[in-house]
Amino acid sequence: MGGCGSGSSSSGDSADGGGNTPVSLAPVVVSGSIGIEANSRVDGDSADRLVVGRLPLTQPQLLPASFILAGYVSYSEDTRDTVDPYDDFPLDPEDRFQVPLVPGERVYLRTFLVDTDQSEQVDGPLVTLKLQRMDGTAVESQITDPANGVFSASVALPVTEAAGGYLVVVSAGDFDPPPIRYVLSKTAGVQSAALNLDWPSHLFVPGRAIVTMSDTTSQRMFVSSLAVGQAVRELDHKHWLMAMPASRVSAQAATNDLDTLDWIDTLRQQPGVASAVPDYIVSAQGPLDEPLYPKQWHYDLINLPAAWQLDAEGGSDVTVAVLDTGLFRDSSGWHPDLASAVVNPLPVDPSSESPGADFVSAEFDNDSSPGRDDDPRDPGNAAGTNVFHGTHVAGTVAASATNLLGGTGVAFGSKVLPVRVLGEGGVGSSTDLIDAIRWVGDSSPPRADIINLSLGGLPEIEALQDAITDAVDNGVIVVAAAGNQTSSLLTYPAAAEGVFSVSAVDGGGNLASYSNFGSWIDLAAPGGDALRDANLDGLSDLVISASGSLGTTGFEPDYSGLQGTSMASPHVAGVFAIMKSLKPDLDTGDLLGWLEDGKLTLPVSGGRSDALGYGVIDAAKAALTAIESPSVTILSASPSIVSLSSETREFQDIDLQVLGDESNSLTIDPVIVSPDWLDVSLSLGPPFTLRVSLNKDELDPGTPVRTRLEINYTTDSDRVLEIPVVAELVTDESARDAGRHFVLLVYTEPNAYGELEAAAQTSMTAVNGTYEFSFRLDDGRSDASFSDVPPGDYYLVAGTDLDNDGIICQSGEACAEYPVTGVREVITIDENTDLTGIRMTTSYSRPTISVATPDVLPRPGFTGYKLKTLQSADTTAPKTIGAER
Repeated sequence: MGGCGSGSSSSGDSADGGGNTPVSLAPVVVSGSIGIEANSRVDGDSADRLVVGRLPLTQPQLLPASFILAGYVSYSEDTRDTVDPYDDFPLDPEDRFQVPLVPGERVYLRTFLVDTDQSEQVDGPLVTLKLQRMDGTAVESQITDPANGVFSASVALPVTEAAGGYLVVVSAGDFDPPPIRYVLSKTAGVQSAALNLDWPSHLFVPGRAIVTMSDTTSQRMFVSSLAVGQAVRELDHKHWLMAMPASRVSAQAATNDLDTLDWIDTLRQQPGVASAVPDYIVSAQGPLDEPLYPKQWHYDLINLPAAWQLDAEGGSDVTVAVLDTGLFRDSSGWHPDLASAVVNPLPVDPSSESPGADFVSAEFDNDSSPGRDDDPRDPGNAAGTNVFHGTHVAGTVAASATNLLGGTGVAFGSKVLPVRVLGEGGVGSSTDLIDAIRWVGDSSPPRADIINLSLGGLPEIEALQDAITDAVDNGVIVVAAAGNQTSSLLTYPAAAEGVFSVSAVDGGGNLASYSNFGSWIDLAAPGGDALRDANLDGLSDLVISASGSLGTTGFEPDYSGLQGTSMASPHVAGVFAIMKSLKPDLDTGDLLGWLEDGKLTLPVSGGRSDALGYGVIDAAKAALTAIESPSVTILSASPSIVSLSSETREFQDIDLQVLGDESNSLTIDPVIVSPDWLDVSLSLGPPFTLRVSLNKDELDPGTPVRTRLEINYTTDSDRVLEIPVVAELVTDESARDAGRHFVLLVYTEPNAYGELEAAAQTSMTAVNGTYEFSFRLDDGRSDASFSDVPPGDYYLVAGTDLDNDGIICQSGEACAEYPVTGVREVITIDENTDLTGIRMTTSYSRPTISVATPDVLPRPGFTGYKLKTLQSADTTAPKTIGAER
């Protein structure tokens, strides 16, 4: 018997029967290593560990100051009734962790349903997140509410508590089905960074794509080729809306999404095509319709009465375009609280493909004449509730203050241009939105001074960004709702460059329970919160505005209380309209400079926060700024916040941009004080640049540090630009653990159950923060192992199965794909394959769709990868292979 250099062995008889001789192994065709995302940890008693004999933890699991951990809890145990006895889910009702906390730090929980019977689950167990002192006494807790779509919770250490170790407990409720996957995260000293834990699932219009051309010659050839698709219309000089050829459409409607994605992949390979993306669906930012409360508390919160004293005309001579569901109109005319504010006459262009202010395409339209026209009235929904979303938004901007009806708008003297981009159910297409933005912003002069976008849910789209950029360059100010997903993940158009992104606060000025947050938030405004009475007026914190309701003879004008970032955004748009009235040349550059300078908002500790951006809008302060500062010159940093790490980025170049009146001379003090762990060098321009570099020798391992660089400069006055810097010397590489990983070569075509199933499989645990794997060629011998792969085409993937359901890479589990997660590529295995030295990275996060990641596409219906199926009852169960490591 002979050994092999790889550490594996095989045996066989010699041809003459004279004894055992070494038998050569099949060649290694695929091998490599898998790194682990920084700060990754895994639940010590997840389901896949418990079923192979691990005992539940009896002591709290120790976690570092910053972490992202995936886990599993289940109130009871049961079987999934499969042939594999290792596919059961075990009892694990509670997980406990010891976490170092300082006052103000927050721990976030996100839960995911486990499908125990292969059916669609609409709700699931309540999960309680508890924060306790080490003796078990309660500090704070929060419960998820899956039945109402709330899968997140968070707890924070109050300022009254001392820094130190605390217990964080995740407890499963007694519901059916019981199992739950979850992700727990915390970032030392700050709010958690943006985490996308779900595979891209943005809805899109089947059979349509936005194509970006690289040059005009290729453009003419491409749009005339019916083989690749039909040109529906030109969005601008390089972006086209294309329709899929009928020959590519499947007979079954259920496969149209996949047909569309396959077609888009073909488009990307055409000469002259710079990019091709789906025509994504945009939607209103989902406010909850609540009982009407005749009290507009939200105006006092932003100091609006004082602003009206500064501008008694309430934003006169300013037009705000509200791109939304349209406006309420009956036989008597527009909603009576908005009738005097609506632009009259509405712009009409009969010769254009877009004749007027209704941009909703026929497939989304539900009015009396489906398709684009010049009538932006909101017809209400054919089914479900009717919130008249666009009417409510427009009322917050410009409802009359003098007709003794209902409430008033922030800028009651301004004009409203209703532009309908959302149809039935408050949804529409991204191309309709793009065309509407161009219709408003590209004309000379623009059809409106300000655009309000109380809609979202889109990924980053180049054509959308180009439309916004052109509008901003043409002097239009764009304001958008940040979204209602309780997430820090970037959502568009709010996160687009040049857009003022608005989060929502309740009656106490606190971030609303539903509001998105993150480094991309610019400022905040009242959006309401039906679950709170933060201003202690005895009423739910809802935003009151114009609406409509179903009467005995049809829809009638009415008023309602709603909540959402959709309600916050028009507060800001209205304040900007007041400022524009006081300063007619006001533009985005002015507002950005004043915002960063603290002249538009209520102060925020530290200058800005991920929850409120630069703070809650202060209408009086903003109006005063527009009057008293007609001309200023400031420096702005890009990026405005710097994060350095020994693992990701050790230096950062910062552009110091001159904003405002450039006729003023600008002098920068070259002396910039910095801590020992940060080296700073200034390039005196213009252009001005600043390089900050990490001095690793001056950092304590594993301890985040932060500072604020102050750049003193003189323009029209002495000013200071502050740039926050956060840094860390990462030392957790060897301690990283994302759980036992299954590395698979999976078939590229689904099996009879629609699953992508493994042809070859191996598993291992992390050693010094790394997983090592290899696959040999299955050359047809009878002694082929579970990890030997037959010749063919495969995807190379890896991930965890924390809930023990035989599927890896579900949301809440670690996943890696070759070559890049989200952009998997087919690899061909044969006797000539030598794909070794592969390096992959596994992570609990999932790729996002953006201009920076143009190749990532949605994955409709994707549920993960199926582990290799047992071939017989006496075969070693795949879950136990590598379990002892």
